[in-house]
Formats: sequence, structure tokens, C-alpha cells
Amino acid sequence: MKNYNTSRFIFTLAPFVFSFAFGLDIYIPVVPEMTRVFHTTPALVQLTLSLFLLANGLGQLIVGPLSDQFGRRAILYVASALFAIGSLGCALADNIIFMIIARVVSAVGSCGMLVVAFAIVRDLFSGNESARMFSLLNGAIGISPIFAPIIGGYLALWLGWRSVFLFLVLLGVLGLAITKWAVLETHHHERRVKLNVAIFQRYWQIMTLRTFFCYASITGLSLSIFFCFFSVSPFIIIDILKISIQHFGYCFAVFGMVIAFGSLTAGKIVVHWGLSRTILIGIVLLFIGGAGMLIWYYAAGLSLFGFLIPMVVACTGAAFAVGAGAAGALEPFAKIAGTAAAAFGVFEFGLAAIVGGILMRFPVTSTVSYGICIVIVAVLSLVLFLMLRGNSVGRLRSMR
Repeated sequence: MKNYNTSRFIFTLAPFVFSFAFGLDIYIPVVPEMTRVFHTTPALVQLTLSLFLLANGLGQLIVGPLSDQFGRRAILYVASALFAIGSLGCALADNIIFMIIARVVSAVGSCGMLVVAFAIVRDLFSGNESARMFSLLNGAIGISPIFAPIIGGYLALWLGWRSVFLFLVLLGVLGLAITKWAVLETHHHERRVKLNVAIFQRYWQIMTLRTFFCYASITGLSLSIFFCFFSVSPFIIIDILKISIQHFGYCFAVFGMVIAFGSLTAGKIVVHWGLSRTILIGIVLLFIGGAGMLIWYYAAGLSLFGFLIPMVVACTGAAFAVGAGAAGALEPFAKIAGTAAAAFGVFEFGLAAIVGGILMRFPVTSTVSYGICIVIVAVLSLVLFLMLRGNSVGRLRSMR
């Protein structure tokens, strides 16, 4: 990186990291409008979210090895261009099928931008300095839900829904400019490795390991609670509760703060109580949040607080499980951490996309379907936790 210092390095890579976060979050306020613009169903519109997430997950299996073979800058050029082209396609779309295809193209681009940004960190730093840089970049992803939907809401209100995607086009063009003028190649020819079939055999070996499978499944299920909130919240808050599109972003900011709070708290808890207890606390909070959402609805009807307060409890639990589950899944793979992280990304994003797709098959007329989804996720996570712990009540008691 030219004339590297910490602030400049982070600001240089931030647009690449934001491509994924903004590509998902800034679009949320206009999701209900898409059903009316394209005269389609919420389930089809939801595919523009779930396939975006799924393509980001699957793309990691290919993009990482491709950047190892062809270098970082070449992949950044292609990825930034795809993100811009896909976003422009979304802005110009006149039917839902074209929109879905364009979203997948932009997702492949955002995947490349994100993966290569983190690969550059691995090229340049190690040890504590590497961890520090990763933390700063992850922080950029974590704060996106706080303000991206607010930006999307006001853009849609002032300039129409297409302006949301034109904003993303500008982000892709910015990525191209930064690659041209500020990024030097960090993965030189003598270190490059060709993509071959062996890496996919390694992926399979990782995914079929019982420890990885259980931890990664718990993480993916927990992540689905966040993703399902992306899917159902605009219909509940904007369409049913009639909150204005620009004010929806502020409601969504609560969600972003919950993720930040839950992640920070989980990071402190896991140090003192360990992975197992942290995950168990997360599962309990998930169940309380889901059950509370159902009880609140049947006792007092649909309301903003009846949706957001149980959501805060459930999403805090999900944040606990996501952080601890990721650590547990990757723990056995110190020597092949990069490959394991890619496999974990596919597992995590793929499962979240599947759960979100199933949820949106049901009409969003209340908080009931989301509440039931949270309860089911909590129960399945507990089953996986018991599988991981040998399904032994005695061992659970020993953690007290």
C-alpha cells in the first residue's frame, strides 16, 4: 500500500468492505416497494436478499484461490467492475427476474472485494497487528446496519428507489479508482498458487468434521435471525405499522446497535465463561426472544415495541452464538485457517439464506412467523449443541 499508515490503510480498504455491508443493508427500506414496482410476491423479492447472501458465501470458495493464483489487484478490478455493473443492472431493472440476476452479479463482485481486502491484510500483517487490522475492518461491517438503511430510506424518498442502486454503482466505481491509484500488488508471482481440485477435497473434509459441522450450523442458524430480520422488518414496520420509509432506518439502527452491543459483550463473556457457556446463553436468549415475541403478539396484538423488544433479546442471543460458534468452528484448523474460513463462510451464509427463504414463503402479516422461526432456530441450535457435547446432561451440569 502506498505510503502506508493505519488510518490511510483502513480508509483505502473500507470501500471494498462496505460493498457487502451496504449492498445488503442500504436496500432494506425499499424491499416492500419492490413488490409493488414489479407486481410480484414478497417471496420473490426476498430472493434478491437471500441469493445476494448465498452468492457471497459460495463465491468465497472460488475468489480466495483465484486471488492466490492471479494476484490481488486483478481480482479487485474484476470484482469492483462486477459490483458496479450488477448494481447498475438493478437500477435499470424493469422486472423481478432481471433484478434477481443483477443482484447475483453484484453479490459476486462484493464477495471479491471483501475477500481480497482481507487477503491484503493477511499479506501485509501478522500477529497482533493483523488482528488489529481485521478488527478495524470488521468494525466497518458491523456499523453498516446503523446508518446504511437511513441513507437508503432518504435516497428512496428524495430520488426514488433506483437511486439506492446508483449509490452502489458509485461505490463500485470508487473501488476501481482506489485499485488503480492506491493499491499495489501484495501477492507477488513467487508466492502464487494455482487453483486445483485438491482444494475442494479439503473443503469437503473440513465441512464433514463433526466439530466444524455443529459449530458452523449453530452459527448459520443464529445468523439467519439477523437475516430474517432484514427480510421481514420492512414489511412489518413500513407496510403494516405504517412507519415512514425514512424513519424505518432509525428503527433499523436499533438492530445495528444490538449487534454491536451483543458482539462486544459476547467477546468479554467468552473469555471468562468459555465457548460452551456463551453459546448456551445465546440459545437461551434466542428462545426467550422468540417465545416473548409470540406471547406479546397474542396477548397485546401487533405493535412496534412488541416487535423490537423481543427482537433485541433474540438478536443479542444470536450475536453471542455467532461469535462463539465461529471461534469453535475454526479452532481445529490453525494450519489451514484461510481455507477453513472460506468453508465456514459458505456454511454460515448458505444456511442463513436457506432459513430466510423458507420464512418468506409464509405471508408477512404479523410477527408470528418470525417468532416461530426464532423458537425453531433455538431448538435446533440446542440439539446441535447437545450433539457437540455428547448429548450428556451430566456434562452440561459440569459447566456450572
